[in-house]
Amino acid sequence: MSLLQRINQLRYQKPLGIRLLAAILLCSSAITLIATGTQLWLDYRYELSAIDERLQQIEASSLNSLSNSLWEISPDQIQVQLDGLYQLPDIQYLEISSQYGDFYAAGKRPETGPIVERHYDLQHKAANSTVYEVGKLTLIISLDEVYRRLGDKVLVILASQGIKTFLVSIFILTIFHRLITQHLGTMAQYARRLKLDHLDRPLILKRNGKARDDELSQVVDAMNGMRESMLKDMSKRAEAEHALEKLNTELEQRVTDRTQQLEERNQELHETLEKLQATQQQLVESKKLAALGGLVAGVAHEINTPIGIGFTAASFLADQATLHKQQHPDDPLADTAVESSQLICQNLERAAQLISAFKQVSVDQSSEQQRQFDLIQYLDEILLSLRPRLKRCNPEVIINGPDHLLLDSYPGSFYQIFTNLILNSLLHGFENQPGGKITITLTPQTDSLKIDYADNGVGIPDGWQYKLFEPFMTTKRNQGCSGLGMHITFNLVSQLLNGHICCVPDESGAHFQIDLPLVTTASTEAIR
Repeated sequence: MSLLQRINQLRYQKPLGIRLLAAILLCSSAITLIATGTQLWLDYRYELSAIDERLQQIEASSLNSLSNSLWEISPDQIQVQLDGLYQLPDIQYLEISSQYGDFYAAGKRPETGPIVERHYDLQHKAANSTVYEVGKLTLIISLDEVYRRLGDKVLVILASQGIKTFLVSIFILTIFHRLITQHLGTMAQYARRLKLDHLDRPLILKRNGKARDDELSQVVDAMNGMRESMLKDMSKRAEAEHALEKLNTELEQRVTDRTQQLEERNQELHETLEKLQATQQQLVESKKLAALGGLVAGVAHEINTPIGIGFTAASFLADQATLHKQQHPDDPLADTAVESSQLICQNLERAAQLISAFKQVSVDQSSEQQRQFDLIQYLDEILLSLRPRLKRCNPEVIINGPDHLLLDSYPGSFYQIFTNLILNSLLHGFENQPGGKITITLTPQTDSLKIDYADNGVGIPDGWQYKLFEPFMTTKRNQGCSGLGMHITFNLVSQLLNGHICCVPDESGAHFQIDLPLVTTASTEAIR
């Protein structure tokens, strides 16, 4: 395993020791850098002060002798003195230029690097105290050696301090591991393995007898005390859960019994409410449509006589106009009279047909007697009578039910009901197009009869399931429909037959459900 992998393993397994080692190294490195920087700064100041002292010595001891040598014009003596000064530490270059153009040098002038350059005037003082300028001394001191010595010292200081810091850190980390981190790891491993069903083993640290009353011992005692408290609490909790489970079982049984009783009562109330609402809606619709039908029938009865007289007069006028036209064929007024009288007769005949339909709204069945009849056989007779009307579309009519179904009711009402339904399917459902299918399902029950009438036509538009039982409601008024067929059917079912009819929404076509009693007892108001 490489060193990097070992460090990563320690970082994940014992992060506290790694963080302590990193903190020690960082602090020690920071202190080492500060101390080293301070030492270097002091050494640098010392080197500069040594150079200043050396320059002061040169000023004190060598300037006068150089001035005298220049005054005496002694080149050899001047060169010897310059070579002697060049041997001093850190002296890089010296040169003397005289007033007479003489030039003397020792060393080599540096091209780059840090230097300290000084210029001195060489003066000769004669016996009469006269001062003469004899030349100029230029002295250059290089700081490269100073920086090199400081660099070597830095490397030595950093290496020694780094080794010392690393050894001290490893020593501290080892002591910290033996005293703290290995025991913290043991406590962490114990805490990870601690479960509610494994609380029987206490926490024990492998330590010598001298370290029994420190902070780690207090933590161990606290964890063991917590374990014992958890054991006691779990015992109490188990007893409470057992008692609560028993109480919950009893409460659940009580709630189940009460819920079943409430559901039964709610179901009874719901069924009763639905029956009351259905009865109320049927009564309201029956009263409303019966009142409207009575009003329409009364008005039709009142205007029937004037329309009949008008039709008779128009017919007589048409006959007279035709006779006049035959006698006077060139008379243009005769043509106008014939056309006008024929138009009046056609519209009055149409009005008479509407009046006849209006009179059926009153469900006046006083002339028809209640009798027993076979509804299955009667339906065949109804289809036979409608064969001329069925010939154009030729739909498939399917009757589902028993072979014989005996009723004690009014057969004429059934004839009118099924005639209206079939004619509505031909005109509105199939739109007088060939094909189509009509299904009539008869389901006798204990004391009632359920009739399902359905076709596979275009169906009933949305929102028309209730409006189609109202008078004058039709979508084919431009084709001569009065809108009274389903209204008459509703009145026959609800008033004369004491039943109920409704339109069931169906995407495959029109669908009607009729509920009728097997034995009809017509109300006095309906018969009257």
